[in-house]
Amino acid sequence: MAVAGKSIMEHNEILGMDAALKFINQSVAYVSYFTLQDILDIHSHVLGFVDPEVAGVFRKSQVFVSSFTTVPANMVPGEMEEMVKWLNEEDSLLLDPIERAAIAHYKLVSIHPFIDGNGRTARLLMNLILMQSGFPPVIIPVEARSDYYDTLNAANRGNLRPFIRFIGRQTDATLQLYINSATTCDYREGSGECSISTAPKISAQQEETW
Repeated sequence: MAVAGKSIMEHNEILGMDAALKFINQSVAYVSYFTLQDILDIHSHVLGFVDPEVAGVFRKSQVFVSSFTTVPANMVPGEMEEMVKWLNEEDSLLLDPIERAAIAHYKLVSIHPFIDGNGRTARLLMNLILMQSGFPPVIIPVEARSDYYDTLNAANRGNLRPFIRFIGRQTDATLQLYINSATTCDYREGSGECSISTAPKISAQQEETW
């Protein structure tokens, strides 16, 4: 898959996202019980073409993010084990799927377990949870990314509700894209069926480097 106008690094990041999306669609999306290895495997695909040595490996040094302080590297494995434990607990499973997916996303980025690719891995995990509940993978368009970061920053300050509401809005918008696509297909074909190939899909190019 070649992408015109992209650097080698950007091209490899797109290849990694494409591999991770295929991995989720073909295998993990059908697994209801999460393991730590599932998350490591997602990250391994995300960075597999960019930096194979750190793909699927927890960071071993401190990283600095402008909006919050990440956990020390030696605490990452334990924090991730706690996160996976939460994902499988009954209280988590009883949450609204959108709320559960948004919280899981935030938990992962707040731990920041990897040197790179944390945001992409968090969004893939979020979409995996949504897909397991029958939702399509959520598309966060370029014009919504400022709100995405603003609501994440609000979560860093202790208020997770704006981020959950943001993910809810993006889920609704993505569902509307699917409905519009199916309606257009029905109108054009005069049938009650629509090829899945005509439905909007989250793509590696949409995720790219952010």
